[in-house]
Amino acid sequence: MTESIGTLLSGSWKFFLLHLQTILIASAVLGCLMFGVQKILEVKATGSMEERFGDLDHIEELAERIEAGDPDAFQEMMMQMGMMGDEGEVDEAAVAAASADVMGKMMPIFALVFFSIFVLTMIGSIFFIVLAVEGSTDFMTTLRRVPGLILPMFGVWIWGFLRSFAWIPVLGVIFAIIIGPRLIMSSVILVKEKKGVRESVKLSYKRSRGYWGKIVGNCVVAILVSLLAMLVLSIGVGFSAQVSGALAGLIGAILQGMVTAYGTIFIVRLSNTILNNPLAVVAKK
Repeated sequence: MTESIGTLLSGSWKFFLLHLQTILIASAVLGCLMFGVQKILEVKATGSMEERFGDLDHIEELAERIEAGDPDAFQEMMMQMGMMGDEGEVDEAAVAAASADVMGKMMPIFALVFFSIFVLTMIGSIFFIVLAVEGSTDFMTTLRRVPGLILPMFGVWIWGFLRSFAWIPVLGVIFAIIIGPRLIMSSVILVKEKKGVRESVKLSYKRSRGYWGKIVGNCVVAILVSLLAMLVLSIGVGFSAQVSGALAGLIGAILQGMVTAYGTIFIVRLSNTILNNPLAVVAKK
């Protein structure tokens, strides 16, 4: 018999507390790295804007004057940004050129930041999946398992996407809603049973037969619980933001990692209870 939603939530919470030290370390490391990447983007973006448009503090002051109804502030801003023509009108060509120049400088930075965040997110997800599956309380023991799973896990995600959500433009969202939830156990099967990429996705679909409602219903409840937790934590972080905005951002990134850890533990526990109680016989190869 599968575990109820209450048992899944409480059991996941007990596992979370038992491995709290490991989760805290992982969340702190990932949170600091994520926060660092975001700060790099902020610094680079500010530098590019100042290089192209001049002192941003002065531009911000002019923006405040525009909001206050100062008729000369807009013209002064356009002149500082090099977007004012000889006749005192906005030079549309200069605006387009400035926009293209800024975008040209920022696109490589955005691409690098996006790739870095994607890699960090993948590493964090794999770490928490391994932790939830294998249950080690040692941070380094779990971390050593991550590098060898990066490519297989990426393959599972891509193949699962192709099996479900990639068909939305052709068959509509209903197909993805029906297939997607049944592939939720693919990552767990990959780590726990050491199956291949395609086989992990295939087995997840087969062994989840008859459990679509339980998967969707339980995940919706877990998501609502996580959102509530994030709301409460965000309010707490909001109070700390009055002291230091940077510190609040860092704390927020760490707390987000901890919420992600709990959600991953719940998914693994849900997957395990379904895998241990199949409703359909899976044909042997």
